[in-house]
Amino acid sequence: MKKIVLSCFLLIAALTFYSCEEGGRIDQLDKSIPAPRPVEVTNITSIPGGAVIKVKIPDDDNLKGVVATYERNGEIVNTKISRYLDSLLIVGFADTLSHEVEICSFNVNEVRSTPVKVSFNPLKPAVQTVQFDIAEAFGGVKIHIMNNTSKEDLAVVLLADKNISNPDAPADSRRWVEVTTLFTASEDIFLARRGLESAPTVFGVYIRDRWGNKSSIITKVLTPLQESQLDKSKFRYYNPGDDNSFSTNSSLYPIQGLWDNSGVSASPYFYASTDSNPMPQWFTIDLGVKAKISRIGKLARIDYNIWTGAHPREYEFWGSMAPTGQVVPENEHGFDDSWFKLGYFEQPRPSGYNPDGTVPPTYTAEDREMFNTGTEFEMDDTQYENAYNELRYLRVVIINTFTTWETKAKVGQVQLGEITPFGQILEEYR
Repeated sequence: MKKIVLSCFLLIAALTFYSCEEGGRIDQLDKSIPAPRPVEVTNITSIPGGAVIKVKIPDDDNLKGVVATYERNGEIVNTKISRYLDSLLIVGFADTLSHEVEICSFNVNEVRSTPVKVSFNPLKPAVQTVQFDIAEAFGGVKIHIMNNTSKEDLAVVLLADKNISNPDAPADSRRWVEVTTLFTASEDIFLARRGLESAPTVFGVYIRDRWGNKSSIITKVLTPLQESQLDKSKFRYYNPGDDNSFSTNSSLYPIQGLWDNSGVSASPYFYASTDSNPMPQWFTIDLGVKAKISRIGKLARIDYNIWTGAHPREYEFWGSMAPTGQVVPENEHGFDDSWFKLGYFEQPRPSGYNPDGTVPPTYTAEDREMFNTGTEFEMDDTQYENAYNELRYLRVVIINTFTTWETKAKVGQVQLGEITPFGQILEEYR
């Protein structure tokens, strides 16, 4: 019986193979299906770099979808939507000239209807409207991206030319070396490139969108300022007498975890204060050196309660050479007269906050990347005149966490992963 069943199986398999070999591919398409009826264009709205074209889908059972065909940057592009949508998004243009689009409906055989031709003039694209500038910074340069109101995905390209003999030479005549390419969709953000030689250099910057459209290049002769990361092995916790942020468990969540260079989120590699500490709350670090601080890197408790909870939202950094711990009620936070403010900062969020300042319920990939890889707060003596003053003691003030910002609570816990100061070291004490 088993032999009979096996023989039948082999016979069926052989016949099936023969049938496939003889007949080739079998397509279940009805070649007699007529082309669908054309769509009706009901509205065209110009947008930066393109247009939104609204169409009315005809009541035609043969219609599968709608396609817009147009030329962009010398290439023919087809943008398709299904029969259940009514808007075609045309994007990627770098001018405001008139562009023609052919719009067709199509059936399952990809047979198209009679085309409907329309024209539109795009608004200026982001590469023409986004403002950007470059300035020297400690250890490198910083690029300021402004007015990216459409939150376009942009590549920011940094160029360098060591030949400064003719600072006014046209950008296209220079022997550029590409230093780096940075990416952002933020409306307003500073992007930094560190590790550059402290020597006069012609720097150039331009922005590029996802379709390869480019802005013009801006150029400046800049000299990156000398900078180094402070040696964290010299750091010590120091309470002059008026600190008010204390660990909820000094063994599991020690304040020393803020300068252990671990980059780890597990206990005991991050700091967590008690939930009864007042807001604002602060702690003091003896840096073990006299320094001018250029920037301070902050790392969160990685991938934990992203953009919510006890993570700090508003910061201040203060400096002193010799704090007394005396409380002076008329001074800000009651700090003694030795303290000076280096700067106030709010945690930036690439996709932004809601208009009322609350945090949106979802976050983008760029939001998560910034949260987990850290944020740098750059000192600026144009905003805070004492930003580059000499100091030995660094005081970190947490004005609000994401929770206390929302609830306006006067007490709350703080969780923080790492603090990394950079600057010029003037004298070492240990």
